[in-house]
Amino acid sequence: MRPDRFTGKVCVVTGGASGIGAAAAKGFAAEGGQVILFDRNEIELQSVEKQIPGSKGFVVDVSSKASIEKAFKQLNAVHVLVNSAGVIGKSTLKNMAEEEWDRVLDINLKGTALCTQAAAVLMRKQGGGAVVNVSSMAGKRVSFAGGIHYTASKTAVVGFTAHAAFELAPNRIRVCAVCPGPTTSGMTKQTTPERLKSTAAKIPLGRWVSSEDVANAILFLASDDAAMCTGCTLDVDGGILVSNGSSYEEYFANRT
Repeated sequence: MRPDRFTGKVCVVTGGASGIGAAAAKGFAAEGGQVILFDRNEIELQSVEKQIPGSKGFVVDVSSKASIEKAFKQLNAVHVLVNSAGVIGKSTLKNMAEEEWDRVLDINLKGTALCTQAAAVLMRKQGGGAVVNVSSMAGKRVSFAGGIHYTASKTAVVGFTAHAAFELAPNRIRVCAVCPGPTTSGMTKQTTPERLKSTAAKIPLGRWVSSEDVANAILFLASDDAAMCTGCTLDVDGGILVSNGSSYEEYFANRT
């Protein structure tokens, strides 16, 4: 933690009222950033706003271009944008309703694109900026907890990140992504203790990812420490993507 890494920088965090977004927002504030929170949950938004002195919250629906533009019009600058707003769906392809597909894609993918588009207008004027998108290990393999629409949205975020990085590089706007593994956040509140334990046993580093683990990666990619990083994804998954899916007990039981 460096108290001055984001001094003088306006840091916008979508989905900032909970989970990874809230952890990132607190990290930016601790390192001198002026934090702007976007979230559609007004009650939770106000709660996090009180926890971060000097922060300002806006009730924003990231699936709505009008809602996004209204919020960004109230800002004079944006140096960092974190696209953390997201939802998960669990339906199989067989049972999924069109409305559920639309909701997941609208928030996870369209919201990321529209917020990046709006932030880039201000970033161009000020000579650059950094965007960090929150994808998932589901962007690189089948999701642990989500359905096919969740995997599709997070895979698309990885592709969007790469293409946006190319288009925006001449404006000195960097675009990167983080791919968290199984994370203890709002999306896991309904997970049973048994499942939490069994999942942890299959994570090579031995525990679930925390929101703070992901926030640390976000802050690195958003900072000048990552000045020559763009279009890249940083896995924060405890080793899930290098695992074969078995526990170490199962792995070593079959080998000499």
